[in-house]
Amino acid sequence: MSAPARGGYAAWVSWLEAFRRGEDPPTEGLGPVRGGFGSYVEARLLERLSTAFADRVRQWQAALGDRIVAQPPDGPVAASAMFQDAVARLGPLVRLADSPLIPRPLAVSMHEMLGTVRDGARSALAEAWQRGLEDEHAPGMPAQRRVDPPVRRPGAPAGAVTYPRRTISAPRVPDPRMRQH
Repeated sequence: MSAPARGGYAAWVSWLEAFRRGEDPPTEGLGPVRGGFGSYVEARLLERLSTAFADRVRQWQAALGDRIVAQPPDGPVAASAMFQDAVARLGPLVRLADSPLIPRPLAVSMHEMLGTVRDGARSALAEAWQRGLEDEHAPGMPAQRRVDPPVRRPGAPAGAVTYPRRTISAPRVPDPRMRQH
């Protein structure tokens, strides 16, 4: 095996620490994470990469949760706008998952996590605005605020929206010894 092209383990660790803190440093100068590091070092780097990615996902979820609590959407139009804004903030995570520097199995796992997170955010926003339909002081009575007209998605079951409670863990790290060519 040859040494990794430009930027080794230390460059990746530095990049990952900045990424974990919420920064979005450029990936220029980093070598691809596939071969060349040695199986132990590569496995450690993949573990760090997966953990940093999961940390950023949790930061995104916390920020969206804080925003929902601070100013709950007052209808499906407001919830949709808040969702679109939140999804746009996933850009750095999507770019990392799409990077050719990342092994394909880890990239697939990252994209699966992002899909789960987007689905959970959509459900949380729908639940937040539906909860706002009732006044806390008079259960069963309509809230005294403007509410967007209800919108039903084709094929969606009628009734309450459930929010799947999921624990987000780091994306599955592929075993570097099991390379797919």
